[in-house]
Parts: sequence; C-alpha cells; structure tokens
Amino acid sequence: MKINRALFRNKDYVLEEEIDFSQEQFDPYHIRRIESCKVKVVGSLVEDLLLLDVSIDVKVIGVCSYTLEDVPLDLHIVDSIDITDQKDNESDDVFYEKDNIFSFDSYVLSLIVSEVPLVIIKEGATLPNSGDGFRVIDESQYEKERENKKDSRWSKLDDIEL
Repeated sequence: MKINRALFRNKDYVLEEEIDFSQEQFDPYHIRRIESCKVKVVGSLVEDLLLLDVSIDVKVIGVCSYTLEDVPLDLHIVDSIDITDQKDNESDDVFYEKDNIFSFDSYVLSLIVSEVPLVIIKEGATLPNSGDGFRVIDESQYEKERENKKDSRWSKLDDIEL
C-alpha cells in the first residue's frame, strides 16, 4: 500500500486497500500467517504533519500456547499515525518519511503484530499432565525432588576414607 501525502490535502480523500502479507515471515510461535487484511486510511495534512486515522480488519492465524495448533483470530484495529517530512522532529510519536509517496505496509504490519496477544489459548485446550519423556509438576514438587536428589558426580567421593 502506497501513501501519497499530496492526496490528503483533499479532506474527503479516503484510501481503502487490501494488503497481501502472504510472503511475510513471522515468529512461528506467535503468528503463523495473515490470511486477509483490509485497511482504510483517512487523513489530513497540517503543515508538514500528515495525520492518519487507520482502521484495519484482519484475519490472523495465531498459535495456541498449549497445543501449538492454529487459532484463527479476527481483529479490528483502530489507531492513528502521525508522519512528518521534517527530519529534525524529536517526538517519539511522529514518524519520519522523507518522500511524498511511501510504503505504508510496515506501519500496518507493526499495528497487527502489536495487537495479537502473546499468549493465545484455543477454546477447550488444557495443559498436558505428562507425555512421552516429560511430566508436569508444580514448583513445590520440583524443590522437594531437587533437595532429595543426590548428585551422582560426587557419589564416588563418599567411598574415600581420609
């Protein structure tokens, strides 16, 4: 999605577009993929500042923290982004873009990633109690076992008489 700063001089200008994120690489334990993304941008130009109101409807495939299965999420994100073409702007809330026409995909992607929860639990999913080669215990059980466990690396020294 390309933003043309000059088009926002018209107060009635609205930019609506679908963005394809199918080629994007994500953290496989947070977001598997983005299936669809529709973006609507309404903005205004005030001197050197481009004020954009962004509305995003996105379908994300997340990952269940318990089972690592796919979890579909439908998100509606509303946010505002301020962009300037003045490099000396020291505000952390205003982004710098030197060109009149620039790509807006990275801004949309960052809004989507920030809205997807870090821990997603699929409906009906529970933590496993045990499995092949592991078992789940609480912290107090772990501490008891650790206190009672002997370190086999030092057991040979117990046989030495001094």
